[in-house]
Amino acid sequence: MCMYAPQGSGDALLACFDRRHRVALIRTGPANADHPWTLPAVRRGKAESYRRAVQRLARVLAPAGAIRLGAVTGRIPAAAPGASLRRGQRERRLFTGHVTSPGALHDAAVPLVWLPYAQVAELALGLGIAELGLFLEGYVGGWIPDGRITLE
Repeated sequence: MCMYAPQGSGDALLACFDRRHRVALIRTGPANADHPWTLPAVRRGKAESYRRAVQRLARVLAPAGAIRLGAVTGRIPAAAPGASLRRGQRERRLFTGHVTSPGALHDAAVPLVWLPYAQVAELALGLGIAELGLFLEGYVGGWIPDGRITLE
C-alpha cells in the first residue's frame, strides 16, 4: 500500500526537521524532473483524524519514536467556492515534526533528501501553500505560536 499521496494531494503533510533545521522531502517524480521533491503526505482514512494520519505516515518513514510531532500545525483550507479546485480537494493540515536522534532516518523506508528549510518552499512546488516559506521560517525562528495556524 502506498502511503505517499502524489504531489501534495494528501490531506496530512509532514514538515520533518532535523537538528540543523533541514526538512525531509521525498521524491515524487523522475530524477531528471525540474522539481521532483515534495513534503511527505498521506490521505486520511475514513473517520481518521489528521493527527492519526500523520502519525501513521511518521511510522512508515522511520522506526517507532524516531519522529516527534511538533506543537505547530498549519491548516490549509479548501479553495473557496467557485475557485479552481482539483477534484476531491479538501482541507489539509501541515504538521511539524522533529527527528529525535541523529541518523534516525538513515535507513528510511523511502528515499529522502534533506534541504535547508529556506529552500523548501521554492523546491516543493505543487503543494498549493503560498505561505509555506513564511510558515517554516516562523516555526524555526520561534515567532509562530503553538497551535493551529491557517495558511493560504
